[in-house]
Amino acid sequence: MLITVFVAAVCLTAVSIGLVSQVYDFRKDFSYLQKLKKTETNYEVVWGQLLLEQSALTQPSRLEQSAVKDLNMRAPTPNEMVIVKP
Repeated sequence: MLITVFVAAVCLTAVSIGLVSQVYDFRKDFSYLQKLKKTETNYEVVWGQLLLEQSALTQPSRLEQSAVKDLNMRAPTPNEMVIVKP
């Protein structure tokens, strides 16, 4: 009888320790998952901002303005144009 109680207590202790360990691992993994989801959301926000910036920088008016200002480019005059016929 005493041995049966002892074996039951040992089994109960082992199962309890295993359960606590599983719950701890689950909570740790869940916390890591939440951290990854937050990071993913931040990357999505940054990606959206970069797409908006790319859209603004590649507008034809912006490119023309940059070419005139930074590269000193201009449209050719009629005397500078050469028409090549096939």
